Amino acid sequence: MTTDIEQLARLLAALPPAPQGWVTAAQQLPNVGAELAALMDRAANDAELRSKLVENLEAALDDAGIAPTRRVVAEARAQLRAF
Repeated sequence: MTTDIEQLARLLAALPPAPQGWVTAAQQLPNVGAELAALMDRAANDAELRSKLVENLEAALDDAGIAPTRRVVAEARAQLRAF
């Protein structure tokens, strides 16, 4: 008699590995979050940076070394609304 956990483990083992792009993106998420938080902290005290973020968010993120993915842009926009 197999348990649900054993059955689930067998099913998961049968799946193909995740695409490398997914793995890389998942590994980068914690760093991106910290980098975005640091950028927003600076923007809170820097009107010029805040203006750049509002005028062209994707370019400003890219200039800061943060890849402007949909998720990052959405999070940055949400944080900018709080200013």
